[in-house]
Amino acid sequence: MLKGRSVLLRPVKRSDISYFLKWFNDPEVVQYVELYMPMTEMSEEKYIEELGTTRAKRDAQFVMEVIEGASTKPIGTCGLHEIDSKDRKAVFGMVIGEKDYWSKGYGTEAARLIVNYGFQQLNLHRISSGAFAFNERSIKLQKKIGFREEGRLREAFFKNGQYHDLVLLGLLREEWRGL
Repeated sequence: MLKGRSVLLRPVKRSDISYFLKWFNDPEVVQYVELYMPMTEMSEEKYIEELGTTRAKRDAQFVMEVIEGASTKPIGTCGLHEIDSKDRKAVFGMVIGEKDYWSKGYGTEAARLIVNYGFQQLNLHRISSGAFAFNERSIKLQKKIGFREEGRLREAFFKNGQYHDLVLLGLLREEWRGL
């Protein structure tokens, strides 16, 4: 478990399926991620089961909860994916599924927690990420915590009836230490 001032990142549980189904079947939420097919309960059950077994060494997936007094409320998910222990790198990803919590600073705090976890606990050298060019909030958040724009894949994804560029971002361990 990773705890900040107003955000808690905890491991995914089977009972989180209902949140994931709600978030990842909401068109407004998934417009910012690569998903394009509806998420089914069966596919999500399989994914969560894999997090505890075959994906355990490649994915560090957390549920993001807002700390509200003595209780917490799940608002999204974040993690490090494609963890490569040889090259010491991973891919950062985050989705805040509860739209009432967008643009309130929770994503920034959660991103700092997960990036710190990657560099301090997983001993990563590099964390990369990508965001659709129209996802200005995500790009701004990542740059705010130290990610640098490294390139752009032009018209790499078809979303909402048109092609979009994918902005590539990265953060090195030494850059993180310097922040």
